[in-house]
Order: sequence, then C-alpha cells, then structure tokens
Amino acid sequence: MIIKAKRIYLEDGLFNGYLEIEGSKIINIYNEDADIKADIDYGNNRIIPGIFDTHNHGGFGYGFIHGETSEEDVINYLKGEASFGVVNVMPTTSNSKNMEVIAKVANSDYRGSKILGIHSEGPWGARVGEKGVNTGYPAVDLSYGQEMIDSAKGLLKLVDVAPEIEHGLDAIRFFVNKGIKVGMYHTNANYQEACAGIDAGASVATHLGNVMTGLHHRDVGTLGACILSDKVDCEMICDGLHICLEMIDIYLRLKDHDKLMMVSDNVDYAGLPVGRYKGFGDSNSDRAYINITEDGFVLSDSGRLSGSSKPVIFGIKNLVEKLHVPMEECCKFFCYNPIRKYSDPSIKGSLKVGKDADMVIIDDDYNVLATYSEGKNIYDHNVDKVIINQKFIDEKKVG
Repeated sequence: MIIKAKRIYLEDGLFNGYLEIEGSKIINIYNEDADIKADIDYGNNRIIPGIFDTHNHGGFGYGFIHGETSEEDVINYLKGEASFGVVNVMPTTSNSKNMEVIAKVANSDYRGSKILGIHSEGPWGARVGEKGVNTGYPAVDLSYGQEMIDSAKGLLKLVDVAPEIEHGLDAIRFFVNKGIKVGMYHTNANYQEACAGIDAGASVATHLGNVMTGLHHRDVGTLGACILSDKVDCEMICDGLHICLEMIDIYLRLKDHDKLMMVSDNVDYAGLPVGRYKGFGDSNSDRAYINITEDGFVLSDSGRLSGSSKPVIFGIKNLVEKLHVPMEECCKFFCYNPIRKYSDPSIKGSLKVGKDADMVIIDDDYNVLATYSEGKNIYDHNVDKVIINQKFIDEKKVG
C-alpha cells in the first residue's frame, strides 16, 4: 500500500511525498517527485504519528474505574479511541478483575486501538483535589499489588502511589523491583517527601499539577520536585481545563521536552452528550452526580474535576494553535516519549522506514479522518461509526 500526502511528519521533519507500507511496516519513503501511483492520496491533510495515550480510564459510556467491564465493552471502547486518533493505549484502572479482561482482549483479534499496557492509577493515594471530600483511600496491601500483576498477565506497565503515605515507599520499591514503572499521584507530599519517592524509584508524575502539591515559594511540593528531577517523566493533560495553558507554557519552558508526555485522563463520560448523569459512590459522595458541560468539563456537583472528556488530539490543537508549539516538537509528547518510556522506540514512536505504520490523518481543524495501527486501517471517518453505550446513557443520564 502506498499513501501520499503533502504534509507528513516524519521523524526528521515535515515531508511531502509517499509512504510505502508492507504488512505492519513502513518499507520506503519517496519524495513528491517520485514516479509512482498512490493507493490513497490524502492531499493537503496532515499525517502524524499515532497517538499513544498512557492514561485513559474509558470513553463513550465504557469504563474501567467503577464496576466491572466485559470483553465486548473493552473492544467497543478501543474502536471509539481509534476515532480520536489513539493508535496505542494503556487502559487505566486499579480493578484487578478489569485488568484480567483487558489483558484477554489485548491478546485477541479486534479492530481498534492497540493495548500496549495497563496503567493502575492507585489505589494508594492521599489527596482528593480541589473542591473534593476525602473519604479515604485503602491501606497499602502488597498482596493486592501482586494480584494486579498476576491479573494483568505481563501488561501492568505503571502503578501510581502517593509517596508520603504509610508504606508508600515500600509499594514504590515493590513495583520497581518487578520491572513496573511507578508514578506519584493524588499526593500531599512536600518537596522532601516527593524526592524520597523519586529516590525509591518513582519515575512518573501522574497528570502533573492535578491532585498534587503545587509550587509555593517556601516549598515547591511534588510539582516542583517532578519538574526539577531528570529522573521523572511528566504526564500533561493539555485540554486547557485541568491545567491552564499558561501553566503548560511554564512546563514547556522548564522541563526537558524529552520528559513530557501528553495524556487525556478520559473517563467513561468522554464522548457523551452534554448533560447531568448519575455518578459513582453513595448519595453522600460529592460525585453522586456528574455534569458534562458545554466547555467539556466533567464535574461533580461541588465543582470537582472528575476526569476529562477531551482526547489528546484536542490537547495537540491547544499546543500547536494556542501555545505555538511546532507539530514536529509536539509529536514527541504524544508519541515518541511515551513509547520510549513504556514500549520499544526502535519499532514504534515515529514515522520512519523500518518502524510500524502507526499514524493518524487529520484535517486543519484537527478532525481525525483516518487511523492506522501497524499498517491496518482501524478508523475511517467516511465508514466507521463510534459505538456509544446507549445502555449507559439510558441508565445514567438524568438531565
């Protein structure tokens, strides 16, 4: 298969020409003057490397945080993610039963985003965030940690822990010794406590800035520790809602660009109609109801952020159009850097001869036109319809 476009973002820069794909790989790249015929000509639309979203709890009415999922639900979710340009994904849950289902789907034949790992956000945190009511977190239980590892069948790539909690450092060391990355999340840690977590092996800042101690002129907190440490790769939610664009600009100016990774933090409400929905927890929980706003916020009744409804492609648009980050640089954040962290950059992470043909075609408004995973088309906007979980809407939507 030969694909042509005037704007292809290769590993070494913007290119006008042809990609020749055989099986899963890019086998040749030809310039615009080559005397060959394209099977598909995308014209002036852009071809970018495939998005790798490493922090994603669900979407389209399918999710992994609350309750148990099914194989069918996971596959429908993966089809939906492909419509967002997500070629590779790490479904995010701390539910070991859901990890087992996700791992089973990962080893099956389906058409949708490829599961490259599982991310467990918790369950051992400490901080609830702004406008939230902290009802507590479970105590560290490393037997459950081993249960997660066993259930994920080798796919558990990242576990998040608040370093300051009792036995938090033990949990960090436990997972690191098993070859699993650890992120610092939902944490009240001051700078010294965060540095202790880094020294124990934590190497990821989970959604940097969100639900963590921020910068203060007498203690720069977990946020400052993660920006200053070269050992830490930092997740960024770039929807402009979780973190204001001015703060993201600060991240971009202070942090090594090779250590930044764009994530969505999407939840099962992502991709659903604006409105009010039944949430999770009992009637006393501040998340008993969830509101999806016109601006894309997913909020509890108290105004607490409750995950994201905007995909990574929306964040890419923010960075390129509003913060004027060159697309060539942005490609590091949503593809190469997370691949380097969790997978194999010799075969994935950029568009280059010999690498997997993982790519997304977008128009100038950042609409996803087509998505390819290892040379296979997994989404075509002219053909494919996202499968929304109507049962979820019928049961949850109240206004």
